[in-house]
Amino acid sequence: MSTENGQLNTNEKQLINRADTGKTAVSDSPLPFKPHTALSGKVLEALSSNATSGLPDDEVSRRLEKYGPNRLKPPKKPSVLKIIVRQVGNAMTLILIAAMATSLGTMDWISGGVIAALVILNVSVGAFTEWQAEKTVASLESVGAPQATVVRTRNGSRDATIKIIPVEEVVPGDIVQLKNGDIVPADGRILDGHLSNLEADEAFLTGESLPVAKQTEPIEEEDCPVGDRVCMVFSGSQITKGRARVVITSTGMGTEIGKIAQALDSKAKNKNRGFAAFWWRTKAILGVVDTTPLQIKLNKLAYFLLVCALIIAVIVVASTGFSDVPLSIATYAVAAAVSILPASLIAVVSLTLANASTDLASRHALVRRMDAIEALAGVENVCSDKTGTLTVGRMVVRKVWVPALDWRANEYAPLDTSGGQAYSFETGSDPFYPRGEVLADIQKITAAAEAFDLKQPRDQSDSSSSDSDPEERDVEDQGRVIHVEEMENNLRDLSLCISLCNQATLTRPIDQDGQWAANGDPTESALQVAAHKLGHGKPFLTHAAKPSQRADSIRSGHSSRPLVAGIRGRFVQIIEHPFDSTVKRMSVAYKFVGEDPQDSHVLCLLKGAIERVFERCTKIQGQPITEEHKKDVMSKVDALAAQGLRVLALCGKRLPITMVDEVTSTPRDAFEADFQFLGLAGIFDPPRKESAGAVADCFRAGITPRMLTGDHPATATAIALTIGILDKTYSKSAVMTGQQFDSLSDDEIDQLPELPLVVARCAPETKVRMVDAIHRRGQSTVMTGDGVNDSPALKRADVGVGMGTGSDVAKQSSRIVLSDDNFSTIIRAIRKGRSVFKNLSKFLLYLLSGNLAEIIVLMIGLAFKDENGQAVFPLSPVAALWINTLAAGPPALALGLEPTAIDAMEQGPEVYHRIFTLEFYVDLIFYGFLMGSISLVNFVIVLWGYYPGNLGRFCNEDDPSICDPVYQARAACFATLVIVLMIHALECKHLSRGLAQINLRDNRVLLWCVIVLSLSTFPVVYIPVINNKVFLLGGPRWEWGIIFGMIFVYLGATEFYKWCKRIWNRRHALPSKGPSDKTLRMENTIAPPV
Repeated sequence: MSTENGQLNTNEKQLINRADTGKTAVSDSPLPFKPHTALSGKVLEALSSNATSGLPDDEVSRRLEKYGPNRLKPPKKPSVLKIIVRQVGNAMTLILIAAMATSLGTMDWISGGVIAALVILNVSVGAFTEWQAEKTVASLESVGAPQATVVRTRNGSRDATIKIIPVEEVVPGDIVQLKNGDIVPADGRILDGHLSNLEADEAFLTGESLPVAKQTEPIEEEDCPVGDRVCMVFSGSQITKGRARVVITSTGMGTEIGKIAQALDSKAKNKNRGFAAFWWRTKAILGVVDTTPLQIKLNKLAYFLLVCALIIAVIVVASTGFSDVPLSIATYAVAAAVSILPASLIAVVSLTLANASTDLASRHALVRRMDAIEALAGVENVCSDKTGTLTVGRMVVRKVWVPALDWRANEYAPLDTSGGQAYSFETGSDPFYPRGEVLADIQKITAAAEAFDLKQPRDQSDSSSSDSDPEERDVEDQGRVIHVEEMENNLRDLSLCISLCNQATLTRPIDQDGQWAANGDPTESALQVAAHKLGHGKPFLTHAAKPSQRADSIRSGHSSRPLVAGIRGRFVQIIEHPFDSTVKRMSVAYKFVGEDPQDSHVLCLLKGAIERVFERCTKIQGQPITEEHKKDVMSKVDALAAQGLRVLALCGKRLPITMVDEVTSTPRDAFEADFQFLGLAGIFDPPRKESAGAVADCFRAGITPRMLTGDHPATATAIALTIGILDKTYSKSAVMTGQQFDSLSDDEIDQLPELPLVVARCAPETKVRMVDAIHRRGQSTVMTGDGVNDSPALKRADVGVGMGTGSDVAKQSSRIVLSDDNFSTIIRAIRKGRSVFKNLSKFLLYLLSGNLAEIIVLMIGLAFKDENGQAVFPLSPVAALWINTLAAGPPALALGLEPTAIDAMEQGPEVYHRIFTLEFYVDLIFYGFLMGSISLVNFVIVLWGYYPGNLGRFCNEDDPSICDPVYQARAACFATLVIVLMIHALECKHLSRGLAQINLRDNRVLLWCVIVLSLSTFPVVYIPVINNKVFLLGGPRWEWGIIFGMIFVYLGATEFYKWCKRIWNRRHALPSKGPSDKTLRMENTIAPPV
């Protein structure tokens, strides 16, 4: 938990230190040393295990009993009884229970029964809502890796067997086999001699976006960060390449993810002592601390109304002189006290939040804590990760460059033939979709500001678009479409390299609406998609595809191209040198078996980091590489990198078919020599197509979006420019690295004109400091995260948003979980939060103004005395309860279902910070006094305008004939108040627009509530026994004339009041508070063109 002074508490510091320094406790570990510091043989010996035979079954049973199941400790879940007790302990519910007991004590069985029904309704609705929330939380708990492949020995046998077991049964010392696509079941040490090109995605634990290449050699530094322990694999990470055999070193809560989960589960204790501790516990019991902000507001309101209710009850009893209080007066005192309480408020709030939660769940936002919905309304900042949230989370090839010297289509000759040719790839919402146009750029690649425009040529998902539509594709600006049959040789050679020097595969969708999938390294998957778009997919080159597929053609836009035009034969792989993190390159050799034997040859291909590949090249375009060539190539590398692209170099060479045996026997270092440079490929994670619109919505709503990512500054800047977080005139202070931000003290950060909009190479601690810096500026924020190390920032933020694909620890630390990991879903949730906030204001105004109207009628009615000197009630206790519950409750609930206003994202967040504003209080007093006054006036008109003011005797208890004037006056007062209250519900739809300007049909639930409840007045006032025995009123006759007359008075007064408000608002209108400086402009911006 976070402390109030804004500093990191002990648990959070430990968590951050574990991520950044690797200082983890080993008390739960079966090893006396850190396994990453020792040889794998020493680890096996310490665990009494064997690399080839594993553990015997009986030893597994003993260790399972000793160390427990391999799972994280689940969070404590409240029982149904505890949920019910929590709902009963609500302040408003306790007050109603007291009122119920008082009613039953005075033998007012009807009132007591009505209040009891209200209590049951409030508790039931609240308990059901909380139970549904707990079910949502339970549905978010992923099972991790459901199965693991282990090597074990049967008891009494020496022969090892391969078993597939549930992950929970994995124990320390188990030998686990891992391959591409597996989820690591527990922390383990990679074994010598059992590693083959292994890479693992550990982003959820370390924040590193790229897969980590593994090795078997130990790491000397004992306290190195988790991400640097490359001889280890960690529970929950995914194998993205290769295979290995590991020995399990820790399981369950002893794993790295388990230790962090345990630290997060530890709650800070209240450090108050003495009276301060007693006072804090008292406030916690009363519900004004240690609960949600909305619940605190409602509890404080309940206690204020409780004091008012007690005062009202005392005033009613005092009207008798506190001597010989009749039972009717005692009942009336209870009814008057209850009338000031919005009895249905708890149920309405619970159902409104539950409805909002259900709606958000249908929009891919699962709400774990209901207070998050309220908090979303007033946030001023959204701090989001980039990968998978603002972007699609999948790598795609954006551009390739070849050192072209020839061009076949002179009509479309590029402008920069001397500097080579660049090509852009069409991308869309499905990153693995292997079809799309390739455009030859007519502008040279530079590092100019224009290079940051990463707009896609066209989204292939909209294949129905017309080619002539300038908004879809401007051929003159973007270049011409490239077809395989007219592809120049340089691009053809490059496409062969990215296709064949590649182990990734693409999978067709099962159904028509499905998406393509890729299996393999993310970079290689992107290259394979690009190869397919160029018409050189690996399955077709190697004839792995079915003959029918090879004979088919791929469509791109409205053109069709043969799959492997000009290639007559097939490629057969003869050797592979996998990617190695030390040399940062991969090479392969294929034997090309041509249909014409003279075309057969050996094709050697190489790809990798530019600095490690270019040094292996001796030729370019058949000519020796010179310094000028090197400068030209490196300038293109810099230009592509400036666009936020990750650059790979590709090269190849052809050898005679007779050298097959020599190639297969040549050592790697000798094989990877004397290559010809083919070109460059620029890869990036493209922004989601809806991200730009969502960012624009943020700025319109006065919310500042910030990108906090672990990626390179150039990549982060390019994406931020593309989606609108930055524009081309951004200042240097708008973009920082995590190291730069962390090097600033809190005072220095507070002195910045604005906090940075982009933080690249962002560490988990940086996110926590960003949240604290925002809080010190008096603002609130949303923080997204998916990794274990994001948990402190998620807990510290006002609204932590976890990713559905993220770790369980991150999801448990969040208030909202996105099932689609989409930034635009956060904006939709904010829009919904604002809608709920406005609806809360509407039905609170409706309920409280109705309560005030009732109190005015009931309290002033004490002045009317009968022949015995007793007060005559304008409303009977049952009628008062009817209005407070059945008449007020359903419309209030319907107001909670109001649709989101069109201008919800056009107002600044400050509008959503407070419910009980000055405007709210003024509206409350106006509407309450207006409705109460006109109802009471009708009571007086009937008694003294038509009847001679005869109040009879005992008209509060029985139905004597002399009480007819009182009963008729009550009927007029009751009908007026009920119908006016229904119209008031419609007026509450908008606080300044007139009824004629409000769309009454956009909330049919409210409209039907108003109609049905208005009509319900008739059976109450006309059905015998119900009217004169229960409600103590008669059937109106001519009184309907004054009833409808007062309804028109209410409408006229309300419309005039709203007209005055509109005039006031126009005269005192302030511009909406937007971002203080969207782009932090300065004179020195982006580097000049190269």
